[in-house]
Amino acid sequence: MLKKLKLYIHSSKYQILRFLAVGVTSLFIDIGLLIFLIERINFRPVVAVATNQLLVILYNFIVNKYWSFSSKKIPFRQLIRYLILVAFNYVTSITFMYIFNDIFHIKYTLVRLSTIATLFIFNFICYKHWVYKET
Repeated sequence: MLKKLKLYIHSSKYQILRFLAVGVTSLFIDIGLLIFLIERINFRPVVAVATNQLLVILYNFIVNKYWSFSSKKIPFRQLIRYLILVAFNYVTSITFMYIFNDIFHIKYTLVRLSTIATLFIFNFICYKHWVYKET
């Protein structure tokens, strides 16, 4: 099992690095917009995360499709699968913000960073083997 995991990581290393780069830039967009919406526009954190996800979703789909996974397929089927994954991430993000910020009063930026880190590996596998799968 460990050997298969190492082989998988090795064979996917460039995709993983690109996916990570997209993730890091998305993180800056995500957190920057989140802070702006909360600190400058006075949105509640749960409303701000619901709002900022729309921009991050669009950015992620386009950049991962063409750069991280070099997908050439017509995007309709990919877009549907992507939106299903996004819906899961969206609900998870809002739920985590509500539980950990509204109920447990953990700082919203820490909640958001933790949510993103938690979903990273799950999302890479879904992108590679389901959303942007070429065959």
